[in-house]
Amino acid sequence: MRFRAVLGCFAIALLPQLALAARPPGELGALQAVFSFCAKADPAERANYDRQADSLFRGLTPQQIAAVQQSAEYKRGYRMLADILPGTKDPVLACQAISAVPPPGLPKPHHP
Repeated sequence: MRFRAVLGCFAIALLPQLALAARPPGELGALQAVFSFCAKADPAERANYDRQADSLFRGLTPQQIAAVQQSAEYKRGYRMLADILPGTKDPVLACQAISAVPPPGLPKPHHP
């Protein structure tokens, strides 16, 4: 009985970390494609897009990042959006809309 209580407390303590690590590689690839595209389309906001892209992998080791980026799911997610985004009619406007919504864990950027 006591073991279950300790195990339950341990599991509750780990839930936030598991939630952050649960982002699928395909989603990471798609988001990386968006941030890469926007960094090229809107150079004035490049630092913001680079910061958002870096936040996708926060908490992962370089080896874990490399493994995610080499996965077929990550590559598929990246290619899917990398092929579509260049056809956007107004890329800067689209990227400004994207930059207004930060990924989880980052504060909203301030635009004077």
